Amino acid sequence: MPLLLHEYWEDEDGGEFSVVHQRMDELRPRLMPNARLVFSLYASSWFEARQLEYDRLEYGRYPIPEGIPDQIYTTEQAAEQDAYLRRRPVGG
Repeated sequence: MPLLLHEYWEDEDGGEFSVVHQRMDELRPRLMPNARLVFSLYASSWFEARQLEYDRLEYGRYPIPEGIPDQIYTTEQAAEQDAYLRRRPVGG
């Protein structure tokens, strides 16, 4: 099962958790100019990633949204992320 890298960034106004991809890395300096990377994790789906985030932040159980299916990551998504991570600037 493919795993994707996710990151939690935080500044004085709060935090942001997402799958690592180029667009988020481009937007973060404008949206959160003082953000610092707090932690990274790998997961095979969005709901798994959110539960791991909740575990790390000691929030308890992630409330799975009703009627919204989990996004199970594909080998294609993992290959795209791997290609980006090879060229990603240090520090995201």
